[in-house]
Amino acid sequence: MSEIKSLADQLRSSIVGNSGGKPPAKNLKLAAVQPKSKPPPKILQEILDYDSSGNKAMVHAKLDAATAKLLGHFKMATGVDNIKLVAFAVRHLFATQPELKTYIKNFIQSLEL
Repeated sequence: MSEIKSLADQLRSSIVGNSGGKPPAKNLKLAAVQPKSKPPPKILQEILDYDSSGNKAMVHAKLDAATAKLLGHFKMATGVDNIKLVAFAVRHLFATQPELKTYIKNFIQSLEL
């Protein structure tokens, strides 16, 4: 029985064997690197402070390749989840562009007539 290795022991020995006896390097999470001379923009702090934990509705959005790539880079640079950024952006859009709310309200009222 002592000759039977557990699956974990077999994997461990094969990993150590392939790396020349050195234990595998740990995955290091990249920290967001901010330039020392400039503080982060105010909008970034607003995004970081935005609480989307109570949001339940999900939407599916199609993005062009450049925007999707930029979104991925934004997540790497700031650590902000894409879903949180999109939720903040839509809320910010309607908060800063009240004419959109007015347009929607007028449309809904015309349906009721």
